[in-house]
Amino acid sequence: LFTAIVDEKIVGGAILFLDSKNNTVYIGRIFVDPAEFKKGYGMAIMKEIESMYSNVSAFHLDTPEWNVRTNRFYKKLGYKELKKEKGFVFYQK
Repeated sequence: LFTAIVDEKIVGGAILFLDSKNNTVYIGRIFVDPAEFKKGYGMAIMKEIESMYSNVSAFHLDTPEWNVRTNRFYKKLGYKELKKEKGFVFYQK
């Protein structure tokens, strides 16, 4: 679990799964308190995760296909779409 705290307040976080066999990280969930949207916390969380695990060969995540906001966000961060399946888009970086 990763928690993002600003001024002693939790503003967001993430659930991470390290796959040491394949040297990858799966980002199971990333979340930002809706009251804290549009303040750069999502970007900061993702950059911190990538920095913490800079030695892995890849990051993986998925998001619902219908969620235009999150799909745009991951593409902006440089994640590449691997496939679409059962209403989800799967990304890798």
